[in-house]
Amino acid sequence: MKAIVVSETTGLDGLNLSDFPKPTVRPRGLIVEVNTAALNFPDVLQPRGLYQDQPKLPFVLGLEFSGIVREAGADCHRLKVGDRIVGMGQGAFGQFSSVREQMCFKLPDSIAFDLGAAIPLAGGTAMYGLKYCGQLREGETLVVLGAAGGTGNYAVQIGKALGARVIAVCSSKEKMQSAAAAGADVVVNYTEEDLNERLKELTDNRGVDVVYDPVGGDLFGICSRRMARGGRMLIVGFASGRIPDLGVNMPLIKSYAVLGANWSTTAWHEPDISNKVMNDLFDLCAQGRVKPAIDRTFPLEQAKAALARLENQQAIGKTLIHVN
Repeated sequence: MKAIVVSETTGLDGLNLSDFPKPTVRPRGLIVEVNTAALNFPDVLQPRGLYQDQPKLPFVLGLEFSGIVREAGADCHRLKVGDRIVGMGQGAFGQFSSVREQMCFKLPDSIAFDLGAAIPLAGGTAMYGLKYCGQLREGETLVVLGAAGGTGNYAVQIGKALGARVIAVCSSKEKMQSAAAAGADVVVNYTEEDLNERLKELTDNRGVDVVYDPVGGDLFGICSRRMARGGRMLIVGFASGRIPDLGVNMPLIKSYAVLGANWSTTAWHEPDISNKVMNDLFDLCAQGRVKPAIDRTFPLEQAKAALARLENQQAIGKTLIHVN
């Protein structure tokens, strides 16, 4: 089969469209013919050997996809051959992918493959983080960092659907427009405004109830000082490239919680919760209250250009790859 293969961890320049062995089915796994894959920031980190989950070389890149089940293992009972699905698992940038059944979800007929591919990882992370970890409540104030990115855009939309007041934090006018279109109540450009002072002003110095942070770096430090008593700070990722330090005196002083929202490991270990998360998300999509924001779509042979665009923070919303 054709796939984007990582043979050495030298960065994006080392990626190539290559022949790779078609995977074989495992007892609790599925063989999926991939229709569309969606890009995520780990797809930029893995070719450099910088992601916390590094497969053994060589491996097929990509973690999020839509497609059709072509084979099902003997111990699979929820999904069957012919089902339209979305899922999460290594190998999305290949014509066929071997994935664990519990990491896959039946795609409603009303949702097209392209939109479906953009939902499970980025959307699931936002839904799991905000509703199940952060327990975001109606009337609370939510700050979304990286609000124009794939999962940040979902966090804005889901935050509004859950009844929160959403403050979106972005780095350019174009990204601010995207966050506003997603429904943010207030949009802050942290490259032109003092984020610390703006959050203080926007919350009347009370502080923020929930922070959704897929960025890390300096923005994390600013938000850690602007939390409200009883607030919840959700750690989603480190797109800034820097894992920040936290002085634990801050959560103590203000009695707020710092929570890791690792959706992928939850889906792997707690399938009952992951199915609830995805059903919640599919329901909001069906109601039109959440809509995946698609940036651009590339053919498989242009995956390197798509990844470079993501790495350079040019993508607004989700970038897709047409695999088959």
